[in-house]
Amino acid sequence: MALERCQEGMKQMATTIAFRALDDAGKLPDNYVNPYYLEDLKHRVSVARAEGKLYAFDDLCKHEGCPLSSGLLTGTTLMCQCHGSKYDITSGAVLRGPATEPLATYEVREQDGKIQVRV
Repeated sequence: MALERCQEGMKQMATTIAFRALDDAGKLPDNYVNPYYLEDLKHRVSVARAEGKLYAFDDLCKHEGCPLSSGLLTGTTLMCQCHGSKYDITSGAVLRGPATEPLATYEVREQDGKIQVRV
């Protein structure tokens, strides 16, 4: 029983450590945010291409859970369409409330023509 729990924990840890391919890199133009639902983790992640670089972060605003993928991206600043919170997508930092908690950010890369994120 304990061994099974340990193995399950290791499997879950491996799932969260490995990069996972999300989409073709060519489908994400500059200055655009695209949401992805990671079904096995029951988690929403957005990937943005801003100023030619990829960024990955939680898709839901920390204020009231609105999808940030519907927000307005200006440079590396993303504004939530619901209540106007602004985040720096390079770090997840809150630039303007009402949100007070930063977004989780994730390592993201483009490899073999795919967008890959480590969650």
